Amino acid sequence: MPPRGRRPVPAGGGHPERWEREAVGDSAVTIKEIKAAKRRLSGVAHETPLQRARALEPLVEGMLFLKLENLQRTGSYKIRGAYNKIALLPEAARRRGVIAASAGNHAQGVAYAARTFDIPCTIVMPETAPRTKIQGTASYGARVILHGRTYDEAYAYARRMAEAEGLTYVHAFDDPDVIAGQGTVGLEIVKQAPELDLVVVPVGGGGLLSGVATAVRALSPETEVVGVQAAGAAAFVRSLERGERVTLDDVHTLADGIAVKAPGTITFDVVRRLGLRMVTVTDEEIVRAITLLLEREKFLVEGAGAAALAAVLAGKVPAAGRRVAAVVSGGNIDLKRLSTLIAEPAEAPAPASFGSEPPPERRPERFSAGVSSSAGAGEAALLPSDAPASGAPYSDVPSDRPAGAAALPGAFRRDPVHNASSG
Repeated sequence: MPPRGRRPVPAGGGHPERWEREAVGDSAVTIKEIKAAKRRLSGVAHETPLQRARALEPLVEGMLFLKLENLQRTGSYKIRGAYNKIALLPEAARRRGVIAASAGNHAQGVAYAARTFDIPCTIVMPETAPRTKIQGTASYGARVILHGRTYDEAYAYARRMAEAEGLTYVHAFDDPDVIAGQGTVGLEIVKQAPELDLVVVPVGGGGLLSGVATAVRALSPETEVVGVQAAGAAAFVRSLERGERVTLDDVHTLADGIAVKAPGTITFDVVRRLGLRMVTVTDEEIVRAITLLLEREKFLVEGAGAAALAAVLAGKVPAAGRRVAAVVSGGNIDLKRLSTLIAEPAEAPAPASFGSEPPPERRPERFSAGVSSSAGAGEAALLPSDAPASGAPYSDVPSDRPAGAAALPGAFRRDPVHNASSG
């Protein structure tokens, strides 16, 4: 990449990193911002292991490493971006509080980050959100509001609340400060294995890929970075093919963490400018990766977290004779749901050569794809059998909440004032 231009920070003030971003015309986030985010995250987010996956290496004919963000606080990498975003807010904005819409890992990341700053946090979740994730989010002290049956409805409602109450909205991926936080994953990968040939990253809206690729490209320019999307939610792939952002009418994949209908505006620009390549994996390939991680590496991983490895195992990216790192982005999978995905040991044929179709596999007998676009971008569409009826308050706090988590009485609830205003 050509050297980036710089200009002096104006004497008038403002955040120096934001001035630098304005001066750099070819990226929404810089390596300097990612390094600054890493310093902020010290003592908050774990520097997760980059572990050699020796049991899986015969399947890929290369040296395979796993970046284990499933071992991160809250069970996914999302705490990195959420904390960095909140840390950069002015004190007055922090006192007013933050808000986000999510039914997954982002909700828990924002709630945890807000708790570390001891600031108010509101999370709007669709009524179809899995009960375990509702409980997990509330266990970090967030006010959880159930609204609508889809993510899109919850998102629109959260935006209205943010405006009405003066709250800061924390976007899951399309925010430079969030991207910088996620980019710390890339910093750690390069530090832990400086001579990698390839880094493979799961992609939903593109925040993780944008951050990781920015860091890796700056520190190890010879290392290739490839994104992986679920075939049933390949909005980013379609957008790159078209040369413009595409919004899908429907998404359908078990990997709810990357089931996003459209890439972000910022993330699309970053990925396109960096010239990154993407591939897709089927749900069957994701299930195989989940199973092999559990059987051979003893890691419990969610669908989105297994997507990068799925691409490597299926021969969608060239791994033979190379040093490859796959980002395992999260491990928050419901055990009941896991039992419906894995009904028999995973077969492990040799991977197909790069550019060819993956080898045929037997479909697990009890396999069922789990997320449709009725849940919106990246959220689960399964209504738990023990979930309350629409509008019913949650009054119980899970007894198995994370150690030290402060749970607020009545944290599970719908807000009657805002409910009425929503029509």
